[in-house]
Amino acid sequence: MLAGGGGKIISIIAFAIFLSFFVSSKSSFYLIVFPIALLSALYSPIASVYGAPDYQSFVSLLATNFSEATEFLSLIPMKEYGKSLLIIVLALLCHLIAFKAKIKPWKNKTYVLLSCAFLVIALEPTLFVRKLYSAGEVTKEQLAELDKYSSKSSWQKSYRTGVPTDYILIIGESARKDYFHSYGYPIENTPFLDNNFTVKVDGMKSGGTYTIGSLTNMLTIPDKDKWKPRYDRSIIDLARSAGIKTYWLSNQGMVGKFDTPVSAIGRKADKAIFLNKGDYSEKNISDFALLKLFKQILDQKTDQSRLIILHTLGSHPDVCKRILDIKNPYTTWDKNLSYVACYVTSIKKTDQFIEKVFELLKKEKSVTGRPFSIIYFSDHGLAHKTEKNKTTLTNNFASKFHYDIPLIKIDSDRNDRIELSSEKSGLNFTEGLGNWMNIQNPDLPKTSLFDGKNDLTDYGLKEKINLISTPKDPAIDLTGKLE
Repeated sequence: MLAGGGGKIISIIAFAIFLSFFVSSKSSFYLIVFPIALLSALYSPIASVYGAPDYQSFVSLLATNFSEATEFLSLIPMKEYGKSLLIIVLALLCHLIAFKAKIKPWKNKTYVLLSCAFLVIALEPTLFVRKLYSAGEVTKEQLAELDKYSSKSSWQKSYRTGVPTDYILIIGESARKDYFHSYGYPIENTPFLDNNFTVKVDGMKSGGTYTIGSLTNMLTIPDKDKWKPRYDRSIIDLARSAGIKTYWLSNQGMVGKFDTPVSAIGRKADKAIFLNKGDYSEKNISDFALLKLFKQILDQKTDQSRLIILHTLGSHPDVCKRILDIKNPYTTWDKNLSYVACYVTSIKKTDQFIEKVFELLKKEKSVTGRPFSIIYFSDHGLAHKTEKNKTTLTNNFASKFHYDIPLIKIDSDRNDRIELSSEKSGLNFTEGLGNWMNIQNPDLPKTSLFDGKNDLTDYGLKEKINLISTPKDPAIDLTGKLE
């Protein structure tokens, strides 16, 4: 557990040996052992989902409001909290026994020599503490870089060809590709996407396994060798450099002055509106609430092209709370799969949201003649987790399916359906978005999201995904299990 969510047993043994030299002394126990045990106990439930602490888990924690935290913690099995309590109890018990029995392991030369040999072989006796420290340092560095570049842009002057157009970028949340009927899921939960003129890409990979880790790589042109976002090269700044009016409408949280990296990118838009102000109140705002704001923008007359980004909650856990306003949700007689049914319904709601956006744009075009183009994608997927026979979908980082996301384009002038099978990397996403908007810039590579060709390079993304060793967890077919 100290190694971070099911680490190697050898590391746990090594860490226990390391602590044994401090457990009998009252002062060293309360100065060294107990603080480590307390820290491990606090992180233990989170480790069961996120794994070892890293930058993404740290910054996600900083960006989480009270409502999101409550939902996340409610999905962690009770036995994980029991393990946390057990860590504290065992630490105190070991100290009590060692103190009362006056056990002093440093006086036993054989124990000392064997311990040193084992620790040298293990090499990782303090893995958890070092990872925790490293994650904190990286987080500090990233937030400092965010603060440095959040109000700056290094894009040169851009030019855009073509008539004024409305570009709509819909960001889905936690939506796996294989749960969309349009991508082969057997339940027909995407009737609009199934029956409309679209360009569908099969092969898009997300830029990370968490919202922040993924979107900061996908909505900026990152340092691709270091896999670090460049906040001075965001899609918002690129669009603005080409004279495109920018809007960011979000149903995600904004955490006061401590903006998350994603909300900081959004706040660079000419107009940014967050339905959740991050005031720690209990809110469950439907994504449909974004549509009123979206229509208000469309009603504004302009000769400029517009980029309107809609950041939805989509299939964010707890997903059953996201579908309370959906008629005829999918339900199953198998109560162990009730959460999966909610997830399948959340994709249905996403399909309805895209349809409503399309209808508003279509109506606007009938009045003004303005062409439009919609892109929908999801920031990342989720992984299945089964506890006491009940299956949920969580943000467990260890699944390859985290990276498999939908990518769909709908153009106002399209009258056919195209399905493309091509490997596309999230690290090249902003370049693709720039070319989607017909932007020309000396620093913008000619990368297309919809040419049907594999990216020339994915900067190690495929290799990183291939290193994930956990068993595959494909979508669960609810055919025959629905009420």
